[in-house]
Amino acid sequence: MIRIPMFYRMRIAEYLTYSNRIFKLIENAVTEAISFEPFKTRIANGIEKLEKNTEKVNTQLLTLTVAECDAQRDLAFSALETFVLACSKRLNAEISEAGKIILNEIDSLGSGVIRKPMLEESAIINGMVEKLKTNESLNGSLKKLDGEVWLTELEQAQKNFEQAVAERGDAKTSRNEGQSDAVCKELRKELEAMFKYLDVMCDIETDEAYNNLAKELNIVTEETNRLIAQRMGRSQNEEEVLSESSSKES
Repeated sequence: MIRIPMFYRMRIAEYLTYSNRIFKLIENAVTEAISFEPFKTRIANGIEKLEKNTEKVNTQLLTLTVAECDAQRDLAFSALETFVLACSKRLNAEISEAGKIILNEIDSLGSGVIRKPMLEESAIINGMVEKLKTNESLNGSLKKLDGEVWLTELEQAQKNFEQAVAERGDAKTSRNEGQSDAVCKELRKELEAMFKYLDVMCDIETDEAYNNLAKELNIVTEETNRLIAQRMGRSQNEEEVLSESSSKES
């Protein structure tokens, strides 16, 4: 039986990603005997409409880019911190001391830097990078460790994040949300029609192509539903934190 995706929880970007994956599977399953028409063409037309309706700028996708860049700079920060910590434990006294000097500077920023709000994290990282580049003692210690490459990676990751935020902030879209919602509903109907057709064919046909496609569609649907559930869980946690903060302030 075909599993049903959480259409009612999908964002427009998720609709596009899911629909394109499903269409690709259907397209690959076509044989001389099985065309999956008219469902395949109708789904393709629905995807095309939605893409055209969002092709100006998709701010949801830009938000995903910001999140990806944020994750990259978190990795770069953690890498620098781990490298310096390792150096501070070296048997070479000069290297160990240089590592401790920089580690003390990182520790002075407070714990959980990469878990702070994005803009607050930006201010901390920019300040630290600038200090490591201009402070004579810190910069000298970093050079003793040959650690410039780690700092460069962090600095570049921070610049990439800032660029992603700027692009999202400057984004101008003429997309009509109401129209996009309508197109999503049309696409949903076409997908559901295909799923019902496939369910029936799996029951009455012996050709394994139907069952194989059903299994592949279910895998994509399960993955998509799991990602949506995770996103909803994060959103709920953030709302609870904001609610708790508001209660404390009042």
